[in-house]
Amino acid sequence: MLEAFHSTERGNLQESTIRGSFDLDPELVWVDLISPTHDEQQWVLEAYSQNLPTLKSLEDISASARYYRDDDGVLHISTYFLTKNRQSQADHEEDSAGQILVSAQTVAFILHKNRLFTLRGQKMVSFRAFRARAHRNDYDMDYKDPVWILLGLLEAKLDELADILEDVHKDLEACTTEVLNNHHREYHLDLDDMVTRLAQQDDVLGKAQLCLIDLRRVLNFLSRPRALGSHIYDVDLRELNEDVRSLVEHNAFLFQKVRFLLDTTSGFINTEQSDIIKRFSVISSMLAPPMLIASIYGMNVDGLPMAQGLYSFVIVGAIIVMVFFAPIFYFRRRGWL
Repeated sequence: MLEAFHSTERGNLQESTIRGSFDLDPELVWVDLISPTHDEQQWVLEAYSQNLPTLKSLEDISASARYYRDDDGVLHISTYFLTKNRQSQADHEEDSAGQILVSAQTVAFILHKNRLFTLRGQKMVSFRAFRARAHRNDYDMDYKDPVWILLGLLEAKLDELADILEDVHKDLEACTTEVLNNHHREYHLDLDDMVTRLAQQDDVLGKAQLCLIDLRRVLNFLSRPRALGSHIYDVDLRELNEDVRSLVEHNAFLFQKVRFLLDTTSGFINTEQSDIIKRFSVISSMLAPPMLIASIYGMNVDGLPMAQGLYSFVIVGAIIVMVFFAPIFYFRRRGWL
């Protein structure tokens, strides 16, 4: 899928219809390719003489080659975008955000002269949000300069990360209430399910941390004097860096909260298992004396006291009942039951 955009006189972005390489005119400032076919990549090559990497090569690219400017002066950036797993959302649409799984997808940015190329494997919320904002031109930007498109997409990525962390925080607050509420935990909460939910949150936070660290490296690269060729972008780069720093700190706080809840939930699971073992131990202690007496009087041996007689069965039965209930009173007095 290939989508292209041009800048109007007001500076906002408008989508252009692309049916072939002949529609890729020099006025286009942004060409967005989503899982492009070979023909669509060929259109870009014919129109702009720009080779594009394959989606598979984006996943294999080394970290040292993710941000660079080639010999022709073309800027290449490959960075991670966090995307929500749609299938998990559909399966748990009535659940909280904690059931949402995410994946980190690599997106390639190629800044070629006065045009930005983006290559990605699937549709993303952050791209859709930026397109809507750029169409309205909320910030009164001049998108004839493709660098503003690049920075706008990085800002939209940061906004999406912030939304995901906010969802995680809300779900962790709900998890905290469920775990620390004694009545709810004892009668309603499935602790194994809670561990699974917290593990999912830990996975989301880990991938968010990956994207934030990667974005910080991208911004540090773009902040170099000759990366973008102008200082007019420095203020926006500094603001993005500050936002990344604050989200990294918030992400670290959420990590600690997840670890606390995991440790607490695991402790309650261990306590429940200890209680079960204790109950079995108490029951065994309660049954041991009656079984011993019953087994002695069940032997075919003459001369046992109260083994013969009219009321011997009643007397022995009363002794068995007494030695059965005696440990119960003792255990209750000691607080073991």
